[in-house]
Amino acid sequence: MDDHATKTLVAMARQLYPHDFLAHAHYARVVEIIDREAAPERKALLCAGVTALDGVFDRPFVDLSEEAQVEALKKVEGSPFFEDMRAATVRHLYSNPDVWAHFGYQGPSAHLGGYIKRGFDDIPWIPDDGKIDE
Repeated sequence: MDDHATKTLVAMARQLYPHDFLAHAHYARVVEIIDREAAPERKALLCAGVTALDGVFDRPFVDLSEEAQVEALKKVEGSPFFEDMRAATVRHLYSNPDVWAHFGYQGPSAHLGGYIKRGFDDIPWIPDDGKIDE
């Protein structure tokens, strides 16, 4: 994909799953994976989606305010392009081990004997008695 499409998809990924504490590089990695894995038909779908996003306000999506970007995304919500990017972003962003630490996830534990012996109860917001007020 060209530079404009890449920047647009990175901005879209960030708007779909916004986390101020995640670096731009994590969202860029999502788009790199998508680009690397995409067949020609999928790349055509993504490029057409970028054109559609740019056309919502007759301005490049990346030049819009955050509020306008969200509004533009709502206009294409449900389209095959939107659903492809939504699914791919959630899959590639949250399966990235570099992102896990930002959410307090220590990673899989089966090979270490499971969580029962590896701090399953070390979450600071759970009281020591293990009972959460309802």
